[in-house]
Amino acid sequence: MMCVSAIRYSTFLKSQAARLACDRTGAMQSLEFAMVGPIFIGLLLSLFEMGILMAKIAMLDHAVAGASKFVYIGAAQGGAISQADIGTFICEKSVLFRDCEENITVELTPIADFSSSPDEDAECIDSNDDDALAPVVEYQTGVGSEVMFMRVCITTDVVTPGMGLGLFLKTPDTDRAQIISSTAFMNEPF
Repeated sequence: MMCVSAIRYSTFLKSQAARLACDRTGAMQSLEFAMVGPIFIGLLLSLFEMGILMAKIAMLDHAVAGASKFVYIGAAQGGAISQADIGTFICEKSVLFRDCEENITVELTPIADFSSSPDEDAECIDSNDDDALAPVVEYQTGVGSEVMFMRVCITTDVVTPGMGLGLFLKTPDTDRAQIISSTAFMNEPF
């Protein structure tokens, strides 16, 4: 009896294998996936990149707003807080940035009023570039009742550099994205 069952099962498997080998209904779905799949995966990775980028921008903006308080309450004017201290404070609040303190530039300059701002673009540094030098940026804490402009630039890695949004984020010379945050405020009359 065992022999008869084994023979029937063996013939059943052979017939099923032959039927599956001749069946071509899944070939069309495979072709569709091969055409649409890379676009869909690129879109998903772009959404992932955008989410991380938005989180980094929000963290940097929040940290710059907090760091500006050191200046407008007068702590930086007395020399108690330096440019490096402001950079360290921003890096502590912006936890998503790798090697933040080596890739941050803090610029602080007095301006005439809230409608004016420095004409030049932000100067950024990239510690991954062997030839990169720290850019010389203006750092003046100003005096009481003076309008100040603070600009911070951080370079950061792109999560998906070869596809989707990552292709547009990186700068041509560094292959990293530059995130810039700025704020204007008036010093307290101290």
